[in-house]
Amino acid sequence: MSNSAQKQQEKVYRLLATKRVKESLDVLSELVKETHDSDLIDGLYNMEMTYKSLLRYTVEGFTDPERQKVYNHLLLDIYKTADRIVDELRTRGGQGWLFDARRYLNSMSDEEKTGLMETYLREADQYMVSYTVDPDIHLPYELEKAQDRLFEVIAALPDFQKNREEEVKNIFFGEDFFWPWQSVMVSALTLNLLTSFREENLHLLFDLCEHSNNQVKFRAFTGLIFVLHKYDKRLPLLAGVGERISNLNKIFSSSMIQTILIQIIRTRETEKLTRKMNEEILPEVARIQPNLRKKLDLDNLLGDTFSEDKNPDWENIFSDSPELMDKLEELSRLQMEGADLFMSTFKMLKHFPFFNDIHHWFLPFFYPNPIVNEALKNEEGPLKSDDLLSSMAESGILCNSDKYSLVMSIPQMPGMQKDMMGKMFGAELEAMKEVQNSDELVEPGKKDLYISNQYIQDLYRFFKVHPQKESFDDPFNWNLDFYNKWFLSRLTPDENISLKLAGYLFEKNYFEEAAKVFVNEAGKEMPDLQILQKLAYCYQQEGDYESALKYYLQADLYGDSQAWNLKKIALCYRYLKNPEKALEYYKQAEHLKPDDLHTQVSIGHCLLELKEFDEALKYYFKVEYLAPDNHKVWRPIAWCSFVEGKFEQALKYGEKTIDENPTHHDFMNMGHICWCMGKRKEALDWYSKSIHHQDSSLKEFISAFIEDRTILLKHGVVAADMPIMLDQLRYYLENQS
Repeated sequence: MSNSAQKQQEKVYRLLATKRVKESLDVLSELVKETHDSDLIDGLYNMEMTYKSLLRYTVEGFTDPERQKVYNHLLLDIYKTADRIVDELRTRGGQGWLFDARRYLNSMSDEEKTGLMETYLREADQYMVSYTVDPDIHLPYELEKAQDRLFEVIAALPDFQKNREEEVKNIFFGEDFFWPWQSVMVSALTLNLLTSFREENLHLLFDLCEHSNNQVKFRAFTGLIFVLHKYDKRLPLLAGVGERISNLNKIFSSSMIQTILIQIIRTRETEKLTRKMNEEILPEVARIQPNLRKKLDLDNLLGDTFSEDKNPDWENIFSDSPELMDKLEELSRLQMEGADLFMSTFKMLKHFPFFNDIHHWFLPFFYPNPIVNEALKNEEGPLKSDDLLSSMAESGILCNSDKYSLVMSIPQMPGMQKDMMGKMFGAELEAMKEVQNSDELVEPGKKDLYISNQYIQDLYRFFKVHPQKESFDDPFNWNLDFYNKWFLSRLTPDENISLKLAGYLFEKNYFEEAAKVFVNEAGKEMPDLQILQKLAYCYQQEGDYESALKYYLQADLYGDSQAWNLKKIALCYRYLKNPEKALEYYKQAEHLKPDDLHTQVSIGHCLLELKEFDEALKYYFKVEYLAPDNHKVWRPIAWCSFVEGKFEQALKYGEKTIDENPTHHDFMNMGHICWCMGKRKEALDWYSKSIHHQDSSLKEFISAFIEDRTILLKHGVVAADMPIMLDQLRYYLENQS
């Protein structure tokens, strides 16, 4: 019932978003019966009566200046009632950690729940007195237990604040409390809001965006963006929320807001990067590794003859796999941009007992850190160095969750591997520290963006990897269309924010979404030329060639004819089966760039489609002259020569294509040429090879053969001989088998 109720809730949200109030009430009227809650049933009935009265007064023509206000208030009440109904049903039947915790906590009295908060505040206060003196002091069991229980209360109970405002304020804003624990509770609050909407919890998250500690503040803001996205349709109905959203741009700059939105959108690249690492990079590294050992003489690296001289072979390490070097350089660039490159590595390292406590998935990595000290208590060497662990805490390389995974895995590493890793990792951290420090000088606030990026990756690991992830609605599965949301226009004064997000989507090849923004810009009185071209390109990539052509032509009206734009117009005409118009625009492009190979080939293709084979040959020969290494041009030269009856020329180029990865069509064309030259037996051999090609069959061969019938007749093949040739071929194939 829990999943069914959630689907009905989403249906109600969609209906209310389009002001289909009566239908939403109908859905809820059926759903509320499952709760057996008289207060909810009566409340929904009263709302329906109110709505019927409002409709009647409207139809009868009564003028009420408060009508819109009453209507909006009614919509908000329906949203709230839908939330309460679904909360009730999911609490009863929901599966997993969240609902188990909710049911357990609901079995407790209000005093006991308040007592959990008071216990946490007392234990945390006592510990912080000791921590101030000795940062290495171990976390007491009582405090760990209290943290775990408090996380459950804040994450699982929608009404956790009720009658506990003072305790909540101390938990989140108490100056004497440790910011990592406050950060963890921000995550609990975010999980709560992503499951159940309560206006008071939303306002608490807004308040936390003004927290004095940046670690807490940026986590709150990142979580808030997800929450605003989910509840965007109801936000305009909530008093004061629009103003609170607008006030955020006084706390966070437009560039920060834009970057954090892109950091969130960028998570959709994580699975692609994971596949790339697992399917392309790592197998290739494994393949060249033995050769790499030889080239670097790794086995003798520590021998007596070790010297500081550079190995002249090092520059050729990747000579056996140049594409790998390009991919590694691309990954390095993506890492500097903040892309999540380590999901594939660290998702396998979340099995340590540390991760059994759900709140640890959200714990910032800080140092000095009693948890880290406990994990490394038996370790020695560079990996236990205060400098390394402190640099690790400040580094933006790994997210917090992965840093804990790394620390927990150290005791399981072989000794030599620990030493080598300690030295390499230490050097890498120092290099990254220098980069981060210079970034901060050039772009103040960059360090804060590491906080949000790492936190987003922490959230991603939780929602994708945690064993209880099915308990939660995964926001990374949403269509994160921020450009389409009401809250975005209030979040930042930058009028071009949607366009900037679209630019990122365009760069990452999400053309369908980018087009939704570009099309609005293209509708303006004087749209930007590049917007028109990018919109057209989006439609082209999506296969909508008519729309693409429309905007390429509109761009062409700007008068500054570009060869690129002309070629795109021509390409669209080709896809729309209009080679005459395509040829017209390719000719214009040729005038601007006479020796452009792509244009020459495309003109040849248009002429071929128009059956002007002799003219097409001129262009194909020009391509061969300008690019003698382009052997693909041999195929159309062979075909056009054959159609024009230039058999010797056709045979010459046909044989060239046979020598370089031939297709079944190449074999068939050779058969045609030989038959027209009177070499019937050779034609039979070529036809047989065409049929035996891995991409062909007798049925496909006959279909293509019939298509070429007119050309064969034109060159003297007798119609009556064609079925005879096909039967000869069938017997020939039987004999071969």
